Parts: sequence; C-alpha cells; structure tokens
Amino acid sequence: MSKYHVLFLLAAVLFGWMPAISIWLNSPTLIGDEAYYARVPVEMRERGDWIVPYFNGEPRYKKPPLMYWLVALSQSAFGENEFASRLPSFIAVVLTGFILAWFGSKVGAVETGLWAAAAFLLNPMTAVLGNWGAPEATLCLFVTASVLFGLLWLFNGSLRWLLLSGIAAGLGILTKGAPGLVLPILALLTASVWEYLRQKKAEFGWNQLKRLSKHFGLWFITCLSVAAPWFIAVWVYEGEKFWQVFLFREHIQRVAEPMEGHHGPIWFYLLVIWILFMPWSVCLPHAFANAVKTFHHYPSFNSQSVDFTMAWWSFVVFMMFSLIATKLPHYIFPIFPAMAWLVASQIQRSLTESEFWIGLLLAFLPVPVLFFLAFAGTYAYTKFLTEMGFKPGLEVDAIRLATYTLLSGFASVSLIWCLSKTQAIFFESGEFFEKRVLLLGGVILTIVTLVSVPIIIHASGSRKAINTWTKFQDIATLGSDTEWSVFYAKRTVKMLGRKQEELHNFLTKHPDTAILARVDFAPILKREGLVLKRFGIWCVASKKEDKKGDGS
Repeated sequence: MSKYHVLFLLAAVLFGWMPAISIWLNSPTLIGDEAYYARVPVEMRERGDWIVPYFNGEPRYKKPPLMYWLVALSQSAFGENEFASRLPSFIAVVLTGFILAWFGSKVGAVETGLWAAAAFLLNPMTAVLGNWGAPEATLCLFVTASVLFGLLWLFNGSLRWLLLSGIAAGLGILTKGAPGLVLPILALLTASVWEYLRQKKAEFGWNQLKRLSKHFGLWFITCLSVAAPWFIAVWVYEGEKFWQVFLFREHIQRVAEPMEGHHGPIWFYLLVIWILFMPWSVCLPHAFANAVKTFHHYPSFNSQSVDFTMAWWSFVVFMMFSLIATKLPHYIFPIFPAMAWLVASQIQRSLTESEFWIGLLLAFLPVPVLFFLAFAGTYAYTKFLTEMGFKPGLEVDAIRLATYTLLSGFASVSLIWCLSKTQAIFFESGEFFEKRVLLLGGVILTIVTLVSVPIIIHASGSRKAINTWTKFQDIATLGSDTEWSVFYAKRTVKMLGRKQEELHNFLTKHPDTAILARVDFAPILKREGLVLKRFGIWCVASKKEDKKGDGS
C-alpha cells in the first residue's frame, strides 16, 4: 500500500471527524448514562473514596469503577465539564482504530488493517459513542485489544500476547463487568480450539485439551489479577448488598427480562448494524460469506484465516446480545471492529455484480423509511406539545433541520453507491475506486451525524432548563430521565417519583422548590398550582415564575 493511500485514509478520517471540534468547543449537555460517569468522579473526590462509587449521595453498585477513574483523570486536567467527561470515550475509539491498523501490520495484512481502522472510525455508531461519556467505547477498546492480542498469541505462540490479552480482558471487566470477560472468551476459546485442530491434523485429544486448558488458565488468572482486587475491596466495604445489585440485578436480571423498558425483537441488532454501520454494512453479506469459506482453505493460522475468526467473533456476540432480554443499540458496539475487518478484507476484492445490487438495495431502503419516521416523529412531537398545553417553539424547526440533514447523508450513500458503476467521474478507476466510494460514504455519514446529533440535543432545551432551574435555592426533579441534572446542580438533588401524592407532600414541606421535569409531567405539576416554563422537552416549575428564565 503506497504512502499516498495511507495519507488519503488518514485525511478522510480527520475530515470526517472535523465537526467534533464544534462539539468540544460548544458541548451539548450530558444525556442518559453520561450523567453518572460525569458526576460519580466528582463525588469520589469529595468523599475521598475511590473504591465505592456514589451518585447523588447514594452508593451506585451498577457498574465497576474504571470509567469513573478515567473521567476523574480527565476532569482533573480539563475541569468538571462535558468535554472532560467525554474525552475518555474519544480516546478509546481512536486507540481501537489504531490497534486494528497495528494488528494488520503484525499479521501481514497492512492494507486490511488500515481500511479496517477507517471503517471502524467512519460510521454513525462510532461517531456517536466516541462523543458520549459512557463506557461503551472503552469496553470496545479492551475487548478488541484482548481478542487481537489473543490472536497474536495463536499467530506466533508468544506468551506475552496471551498475558496482554488477559490484562485487557481484566480492564474490560473493570469497565463494564461480565461483558469484558465473556466477549473475549467467546472469540478466543473457539479460535484456539480451531487452531489446535488444524495444527495437529488429528482429533482433539487429551494432550491438546490439557495444553489448551493450561494456557487459558494462565489467561484467566491474569485477567482476575487485574479485576478481582476492586471486587474484593468493595465486597469488604459494602457486603452482600453490592452483589445483590451488581450481579443479580445488573447481570442476571438484565439477561432474563427487559430492564427499564429496553426490549426488542430477535432481529433488533440486525437493524442497528444495518443503519448505524453504514455505509460499510452494504458489504457485510458478501464479507461474511467469503470469510466462512476460509475455514477449510488454510491449514494454519495466518492473515487470511483471521477473517473466519472475525466472522465468528461478530456472529457469536451478535447472537448473545440478540438472545438477551434487555436490548439497547450500543450494546452491540464491541463487534464493530470485527465487522470493520471483514469489510476491509472484502473490499480488497473486485466488486461483483451481485454485491453491487445487494449493496444498492441495502443502501437505498433506509432512506424512505427514515424519511417517514423523521416526518412522523416531528409531527407527533408537535401534536404532543399542543396536547400538553404548550405552543411549539423554534426547537421543532431545529430538530427537523437536523433530522433531514442526517437523512441527506444516508441518501448520499445510495447515490454514490450507484455512481460506483461510473468510474470515469474520478481521476483514477479500478479497484481502489470502489474503496473510495465506501470511504466517501463513511466520511459523509460521520459528518452529518456529528453535526445533527448536537443540534438535536441543544434543541431539547436542556441547557436553558438547567440554567433556570439551578438559580433557585431549593431544587428537585420529578419523574424519569432527570439524572443528568445532578452533575449541573453540583449538589445532592431530591429526585421524586411519578406519583402526584409524593410531589404534593414534598411541596408541602418545601414550598419554594423549583422542579425540573420532562414536559409529559406537566399535568402533574399544573395540578399543584405551579407556574411552568418550557424549554424544549423540559420544563421548570415553581410557585413563582422566574422572570429571568428563557422559556417558551
């Protein structure tokens, strides 16, 4: 691969991620789980306790501490702000891309590694999670490192790679618990058995089993030596209540039944991969088919047989998450590096006729569907505000602009895929042109994602709502999805449930409190005689209207 092509890939990634600069300079407010990972480090510093995580003055046993520690380091350098809270995730996706490129050079597939890094970095899912202060990007980094280091152990037999793989898995456990252990095992154990079978060219006997058990025992001990000390320490401090939340609620119950309404059909992640791994997902059907063919073609582990391991990694993790009851789009992110490798290997081949037409179908179908959903969603939001007694504001236009901008990116993918048959529009034609088509689509979708998502978050009104709410001496929140406000309150916040009685009793004792809630809780607030100011999807309610607020 020439230096020109390497620089071309680097320039494409940098250009695609350029809008992230505006996110860092004008950060949207924290959303969802970001609030926990931004606020817990603050409370760790205030308490002087780096073992037991606390959120809003109460222990938070749900997740291990590594992400909290990383955010604490970032906040100590850049302050307690959105940029510092999201920086570890950005670094994680960059390092994951680097590891993919580095792995390619180690197994004699330099070009595949570089294209895999580009495919991983240039898609909507990575663009979002790389700027989201939750542990998904960091977990993906450690799972990828563990699997790839383990494959290098199979490649050259050096135990240092096996030990590094175990260390990475241990860090993955400290990031998000069981997935940090289970996901590497699913990929590596099968790859190891497969490799032993092919090397010995015989049945898998007792001696091979003992050798494999010995190596995986060493891997497992290394992994536990990294992760176990924190679990033992927090167990000593907190006792069985830690395991009741962390193990039974956050792992066993989450697997067995949907948590917090997060459920979906068995094919849920097919849709997620199809849409959020665009444009590279248009090549996945043929990439998987060709990877499976390598199973019998290569007598030993080499750069070509890596494809089958990547396909297995993708398939088994996909099936595991599909069978788990609780489903969220970002859960599937750890297989994105494997899929990126498969696509990178596939685009080294010439584009076949069937691949073109299947790719065109996969690229085009999301456009009308997403267009309809965007139109219907905007209409439903406007109607909902009216029913709640509010007049729709300018944020509706901002949301409409952002969603149609995002849609234009998906439409561009289908258009440039059509143009892949018209090579004359570029200066050079041939095999590399087909790669450029996908690369251009990846750049476009990354740009429109990084532009559109912050606009939607800003349009939600959370910044204005929080500025108005925190001006009051006494503050509280009502209903769900308000955890993000604790980071901005910089103090313990009373978080009320959904019941009218609970709100009434609280207001009786604290009549001058300002209440932050989503607009769908407006009827409950109005029944208490509170004055509401709306900011997008949020409202601030109090006995007396804040004249300085900017509501609508």
